[in-house]
Amino acid sequence: MSTVGGLTESLADTAFQMIEEKIVTLELAPGSRVTERGLCALTGYGRTPVREALLRLSQGFLIEILPRNGILIAPIDFEVIVMTLEVRRHVERLIVERAARYSDDRDRRRLERLKPAFQEATDNGDALAFIRTDNLLNQTLNAAARHPVAAKIAQPLHSVSRRLGFALGRSGGAGFNVTGPIHQQLITAVVAGDVPASLGALDELLDAVDALKKIYMSAGDLRV
Repeated sequence: MSTVGGLTESLADTAFQMIEEKIVTLELAPGSRVTERGLCALTGYGRTPVREALLRLSQGFLIEILPRNGILIAPIDFEVIVMTLEVRRHVERLIVERAARYSDDRDRRRLERLKPAFQEATDNGDALAFIRTDNLLNQTLNAAARHPVAAKIAQPLHSVSRRLGFALGRSGGAGFNVTGPIHQQLITAVVAGDVPASLGALDELLDAVDALKKIYMSAGDLRV
């Protein structure tokens, strides 16, 4: 890979992270339309990395590229949330099991550092800190699992759940007091290499996310 190509790829990844977070945190509102030029101005990156980031995002469930008509930020669709949770249960069991089996000392140190971050975000009701820590957990588990195919499938599914979590949690941290401790239990089990406990914590976490989804669906006056 050339130096220029390597630099472009790095910038595209950073642009992806920035745009994805702005969608997940509702700064780019569900149902709104944006332009490539507007996203360049918002992120401070040029057209090439932003375009590559958008192509990657379009393979998930957060945006739709409308030819000659901008980019649609996907509405929060409850059918999509239900379906992504169904797939997560299968894909993440593989990721978590492999992470518990194959994580090395470096992976385990990274995971341990996330436990106090989850606790602090939970205690403060800090939705932004919580979803950022959750994203780091997903990335660390994906790396520890050493299964890039599963990781590629899981990433856009996580984005859907994190946007729902932020929408619920931005007003006083709703739901974080439930999911925060379960995230920490999951980390503890994976670090210990305890596969049954890891899978049990994952199931408990996804059950909690499913319950939060039902709360969101029933809250017809919840602003998004």
